[in-house]
Amino acid sequence: MRTFSSEFIISRRVFIGSAMVLVAAPILAGTTNTEKELLVISNSGQFFSAEHMTMLADIAEIMIPLSDTAGATDAHVIPVLDAMMLTWAVAGTKKQFLQLLVKLNEIAKASFQTHYLNLGKDKRVALVSHLDKRAFANQTSELSKSYRKLKKIIFHIYYTSEPANPDFMLIPGTYRGCVTQAELDTFNARGRVS
Repeated sequence: MRTFSSEFIISRRVFIGSAMVLVAAPILAGTTNTEKELLVISNSGQFFSAEHMTMLADIAEIMIPLSDTAGATDAHVIPVLDAMMLTWAVAGTKKQFLQLLVKLNEIAKASFQTHYLNLGKDKRVALVSHLDKRAFANQTSELSKSYRKLKKIIFHIYYTSEPANPDFMLIPGTYRGCVTQAELDTFNARGRVS
């Protein structure tokens, strides 16, 4: 029997699965709190609560902000992550991500005496930036492991999305291991495998 390390592994199955989840993931519905520069998600996801979705969307947007390229929100990173919690994540990963959000609120309360979502944009950015530095400086703590795993999956979802990837191609149907150059040219011309 093979065993795997606890590090996040991006396999072909996860890659294709997340591409397929994009089709079924709902778009975030919410309102923008202009004072806090925060997209407040109004509905719970399939796994995460509306509050968790708001926190995750904000964290992802801090990691991958809108610039001359699409941001994490434009690439629908958090709805895809939410859907993957039902299709991809094991119980340990689900618990790990939920505990990370609880810990993030604890850090916000300890640092700024308020909940993460009550912070202004500058303080949220500072908090996530500090957490990022700590997570890569000390890679042994549970907080570090959880944060790095979340960051990896956020970037994975982002870079496999159509808004972030000019070579994006939806891959429906069965796996085709070997294709001819002519078939590949046809797939590229159509922008999809069929």
